[in-house]
Order: sequence, then C-alpha cells, then structure tokens
Amino acid sequence: MNYKELKQLIQKHNKSYYDNSASTIPDSEYDQLYDKLEAIEKAQGWRDHDSPTKHVGGAPGKVTHPHKLYSLRKVYDIEEVDSFMTVKAPKIDGANLSLIYRRGKLKMALTRGNGEQGEDVTHLVEFLKNTPSRIEMSGYLEIVVNGECVTGNDVENYRNYVSGALGLKDPLEFDKRNIKFIAHDWLGTNINYTNRMKILKNAGFETVLEDHAWEYPQDGIVYRTDSWEKEQQLGWTSKYPKFAIALKEREVNTAVTTLQEVIWTVGRTGTVNPTGIIDPVVLDDATLSRVTLHNLGIIEEHNLGLGDLIKIERAGGVIPKFIGVVEHSEHGIKITQNHAEETIGMETKKDGPRLLVSDKSNINTSKVLEHFIKTIDIKGLGPASVKKMGLTHPVDLFEDQNWAKLGANGAKVEAEIERTKTKPYSLVLASLGIAGVGKRASDLIVKHIPAFRNLRDIEVTQIKGIGPSTIESILSWLDENEDWVCNLPLQLEQNATVDEVIGTPSKKVCITGKLDMTRNQLADELEKLGFKVSSSVTKDCYALITGGDNTSSKFKKAETLGITVVDYWSSKKDVLSGDF
Repeated sequence: MNYKELKQLIQKHNKSYYDNSASTIPDSEYDQLYDKLEAIEKAQGWRDHDSPTKHVGGAPGKVTHPHKLYSLRKVYDIEEVDSFMTVKAPKIDGANLSLIYRRGKLKMALTRGNGEQGEDVTHLVEFLKNTPSRIEMSGYLEIVVNGECVTGNDVENYRNYVSGALGLKDPLEFDKRNIKFIAHDWLGTNINYTNRMKILKNAGFETVLEDHAWEYPQDGIVYRTDSWEKEQQLGWTSKYPKFAIALKEREVNTAVTTLQEVIWTVGRTGTVNPTGIIDPVVLDDATLSRVTLHNLGIIEEHNLGLGDLIKIERAGGVIPKFIGVVEHSEHGIKITQNHAEETIGMETKKDGPRLLVSDKSNINTSKVLEHFIKTIDIKGLGPASVKKMGLTHPVDLFEDQNWAKLGANGAKVEAEIERTKTKPYSLVLASLGIAGVGKRASDLIVKHIPAFRNLRDIEVTQIKGIGPSTIESILSWLDENEDWVCNLPLQLEQNATVDEVIGTPSKKVCITGKLDMTRNQLADELEKLGFKVSSSVTKDCYALITGGDNTSSKFKKAETLGITVVDYWSSKKDVLSGDF
C-alpha cells in the first residue's frame, strides 16, 4: 500500500469514527495504520496538507463557525459603559466553545479559534458537563449555543488548563480535567437576551445569568443590551459588538523616568500627535523608551519640558502613558505649539486640547493607498479608478462606496476588496507601508508577534533580521496610524494553524548556476524564510533554483524527477521573498 492509498484509508476510518460515531476497525489495527503513515512521512521528509497526522477528527483542519465570534472591547472605568447596557454578567475566565444542535441533537462542538474558524472537538463533549445531548426546541433546524468552559479542579491558571483540555485527543484524559460548560449566548436568534438565556436554562444549560455563575473564576464583568433590536441597530465593528463591553480592573504599573525628546507625527485626519522619548525604564518586565503624551492640551496643563522627571503608567499592558511631572528640569526647554510646527514643518491650529494641521491638503496619503493596493493585490483598481472614486487612503476602500462608478469593472473591484478581508495578517502587515517592513520582514515579525495589537512589543522582542532602524520605523508609524488600522475589517492576527502547532517539515530546495551573490548567501536568506537548502537534488526537493545553467547535472536530474525549476534571474524578487 503506497502513501496515498494509506492516507485515504485512514481518512475513511476517521470519517466513520468522528462523523458517524461508528468504528470500522479495532483501535489496535487503526494504531498500526497510523504509525505506518507517520513512519512513511518521516522517511520521505514531507506530508500532504490533508494528512491525518495533522488533524484530529473526521474533517481535516479547522471548521467554519455558523456565526462569527467577536471579542469584547475592554474598558477600565464604569463611566465608559453605556446606559443601554442593562444586563450584567461575569466574564468567566475559561475557554470559549460553540455547540451546534441540528433538529435538537448535538452535532458538533467547535473551539473559538480565530472567531471565524475553530477546531472540531466533538469527540470530547460526551465528558463535558452541563451539556445536554438533546434539546427540545421545536421550530428550529439549527441552534448555536456559545459559552465558556471552566474547570472544577483547583489549578493555578484556569484558562490555560481548560484550553489545554480542549486540545486533548483522549476523551478519558479530558474527563479527568472536570470541565463544565456555561452558556452565555444563543447565536443567530431574534429573541431578547434575557429571554434567550431563560430558554437555554430550561433546555438544560447552566447560564451566566444565574447567581452562582459569579462563583467561577472571572476576569471582568460583561455589560450588554437586553434588546435584540438594539443589537441589530448598533451592529458590530470588524472585531467587537457595539452593544456589549467588558469592564476590567485596571492593572497599573508606574515608573519614573526623564523626558529626553518629543516626536510629533501627523495622523490621517490632520491630528498632530506627540510621543515622548524617555530614558529606558522597565515596566511589566519590558524595557520601554517611548511614552504617549496624549495631546498639546495635556502638555500645556503640566508645563512639560525636555529634561523633566516624569511619571508614566502602563495600564492593561498597553502603550505606556504620561501621567504627571515629578520634577521640572531647571534648564529644560518647554514643549509648545511652535516646537510641534518646527518638527513637522507645517502650520498648525488648536482645536480644544488637540493640535491640527492648518491645511489638510498638505497631507499626502496617496502613496500609502498605492502601496496597499499593490501589496495586498486588489486587481482592477489602478490609478485611474482610484482617482475616479476619489479614494485617498486605505480606509476609504472599506467604507460605503458607489463602485458602480467604475462601470462593469465595479463589481469585480468590490469582490476583490471583499477578498482582502480573508488574506493573512502577514500580508496585511506588509501592505501598510511601514518603512522597512516588506513581505520578508513581515513574515519574520509575525512568527514572533502574531497579532497587530501587540506590535509595539517589537521594541522588546529580539527578532533576528529586524534591526534597530526598522524597529524605530514601526514604533513611529504606530504613533500615527495604529487607530485607523485597528478599525479595518482585515485579518489582524495570524491564525495558529495545525501545521504551526505540530510543526511542518521545511521545504527542501537546491541551488545551482551563477548568481549575483554566493550560494551560501542565498542559502542564508532562504533558511530565514523557513526553507531547507540541500547540496543535491533528490526526489523530495521542492524546487531547484538555477542561475541559468540548464546543462548541469542538477538541472537534468530535476527534469527527470519532475521537480520545479525556478530561474533566479527572471524570478529574483519571488525567490528572495520565498514566493515561488
């Protein structure tokens, strides 16, 4: 039995076992087949994308959620909670899970994943407490119940413990974790929130609105509207619902340091933003050298000057903030509006505590938009179309636009823009126009910092291949642009794939011919991108990179084995980015 046949046989058994709950062969026989497949894959040095050794369950990989799961926006002051958010519940500290019922029978359990796709863990629900296998709800073909998994065991880190449990292959091991399910929503229904929670309780679920729910480990309080109509009216951003919020306790760490310089940057809307350069200081085990100074009004209120000894805080693990002056410097230069104008080379005007550029026409974002369109690959949207639509910035692409202005091409462009919403975060990051952050640098960064919200950690994260100038460029860019990027409906977090968890063998490549660098230099670049460089062409090679010598023994062997040949000189850009 060859590799393909063995793989398909195991997939067939998996489907029967996980999808149909029917075992077609004894476990011992299945284990033998599985071990043999693993041995073959180890020997050949690669495995197919749909190999059973990558996945648990019948369907390989992740499963798309019936309804997108959103995060909750976090606030730290009760004053930020809107008056229409009248329902209060604990924000239980566990692991999110969605249960899918069809015709009243539990059919699937999915982890949260990235909110759009999660892992199928249906094989564990038999041992998940507070989870009815059947519910009586006539008139509904499908019901999706979302909730939090918690443990009754006494452990140090509840979230990690429960998340680890949901990743177990063995249901009996899962059972030892003593995991129970607490429902906190019925998704996709048009019933007011408290009523749908009452229905779930009557169906056999434990819910977050019951008094004893407050006894579970929690990391905040959830406030939300009770009205389904209000939910629909307010809607969602790309990340958060607008009708619910999480109130958390403010975790504040403070430090005292010296203000050395102020950098002023102009935002997309013309706001001039101040960032302080400080003597390095340690907060939350991170060495920091920058702090937001909020706005000109705050600077003037504190009579802030260079050389002042200042107090800063890092609340909730985010960017540090200036909170006051400890001691003014005797010789410090005061920070004024003139200081800002000299820095940015533009006239400004005051707008309350904010500082704005006087003439917004001087703000040129066309290059940013051009780079974004080209890098993220929006086909059909050239300079003429951009001008016709009056587009000036990437955010314009995702606002309501009359794409019919472009005629027959409008629908295609609109579809292309919609497609960008599913492109990986590494490509999104490369498309933002940050100096020094192209595709290669983006891939390196994302491996170490997989979410945009944590990108400022670049200051304290040592990444081979990302130098000080690029780090400074990223931090300066964030000072000016962080807010508008967070509101884009794009992938701003790299999804953890099964490959990343298990580990995928590197693609093997071979190099031959004359290049504009040594083979060792090219090998170093390719290895940074995750390739394995071999000195010889073998059947498990992914590609042969050639400098034009089509008579070499390596070239002839690659042709014989059917291995892809990549011409370095005509595809240099693709080779150096790893896109071949």
